[in-house]
Amino acid sequence: MSEPPRAAAYLDVDGTLTTRVTLFELLRFDAAERGAEQEAATFLRGIATMREAGATRTERNRHYFTWWAGRPVGDVVQVGRRWFASVRTGGAGHAVGPPGDGGPGGGGGAAGRGGVLRPQVVSIIERHRRAGHVVVLVSGSFAPALVPLAEVLGGAHLLVTDPEVREGRFTGRVAVPMIGEAKARAVAEHARREGISLPRSAAYGDDLSDAGYMGLTGRPTVVAVPGAPLAVVGGRRGWDLVAV
Repeated sequence: MSEPPRAAAYLDVDGTLTTRVTLFELLRFDAAERGAEQEAATFLRGIATMREAGATRTERNRHYFTWWAGRPVGDVVQVGRRWFASVRTGGAGHAVGPPGDGGPGGGGGAAGRGGVLRPQVVSIIERHRRAGHVVVLVSGSFAPALVPLAEVLGGAHLLVTDPEVREGRFTGRVAVPMIGEAKARAVAEHARREGISLPRSAAYGDDLSDAGYMGLTGRPTVVAVPGAPLAVVGGRRGWDLVAV
């Protein structure tokens, strides 16, 4: 008999798995290392102003990556590893640890009060892993911020924004931010490529822009405050809710 198709758990990161925006946290960490805190504060205020002026998530995501223009990819990767190491060990009030080593989902509560990960979502990931499901992080963030997290979660796959690189340096440009419909396309392609059954799979998200890829799976779950826009939409569609 042939093996049944695999199942996966597709998870948004910022606001779903994490309590903070990984892109912004990494930027602040980078600025602190380089003594550029004021520059970072101005840059982030600019993104906030874009939002207030009605700029879309995709437009704001594109602008974010201009921060890294001209930076060697390898250097930014190491910034990401140092940032994640700092939050794992409790730096800046964040404590994170891998499941099973006293960290989130491992009984030690390292992602509890003040933690960067949502313990209830990490526990869900652990259940998927025990069931043999593929864990996939689907995010507008990028690899330098998320590879260390994926490793902690047992080697999660990444479907993330892929900034343009030339001669080993980020250009500050992005062809396709992993936002909205780009997430749905990426999830569908990943499932096809990896032999994953979407009807047997689950998806988790917190924002209306996640609804597209979540609806491709047989088990969509909203991770949000009750009454949040996606929670309302999910309630109408019969989706589960993890209240945060």
